[in-house]
Amino acid sequence: MKVFDYIGFFGPQILFLVSLVALYSQKTFLIVYVIAMGFNSLLNFAIKALVKQPRPNGDLNVFNGKRHRPRILSDIYGMPSGHSQQVFLSTVFVYLVLKNNKLTFFYFILSLLTLTQRVNYKNHTVMQVIVGSCVGAIVAYLAYIMAKLYDSSTKRTVRYM
Repeated sequence: MKVFDYIGFFGPQILFLVSLVALYSQKTFLIVYVIAMGFNSLLNFAIKALVKQPRPNGDLNVFNGKRHRPRILSDIYGMPSGHSQQVFLSTVFVYLVLKNNKLTFFYFILSLLTLTQRVNYKNHTVMQVIVGSCVGAIVAYLAYIMAKLYDSSTKRTVRYM
């Protein structure tokens, strides 16, 4: 169904907005999450420019089925999938912070819809979405570790002699 294609296409944005709400009470983790998302986008741009692996032939647009404008700069490359990086960063980070199985299941299903949409529309190969997912998960884990270290260091009590 076309609705699942749209949900998959907008998966990164949907999970980003849900994550802002879900992490709202965890200020340190919220700030680190937003910074990690920005870093993740820059990392994707850099990896694509370095690897220069093309997208599959027949790259389609979810809205009208054809590519109405040519891709430019690093967007012509497909390795790794930026959509995959973003959804798995959100999924892994929110799971690590909140440990909420129902929310994680929602994130995981939406992430799978995103990966499926990217492959079905020939925006990426299966390997490009797998690598993107792994990169996003690694960035999420590292961001979580940094946020946890910072959060615990700011909660230390200061002793006076």
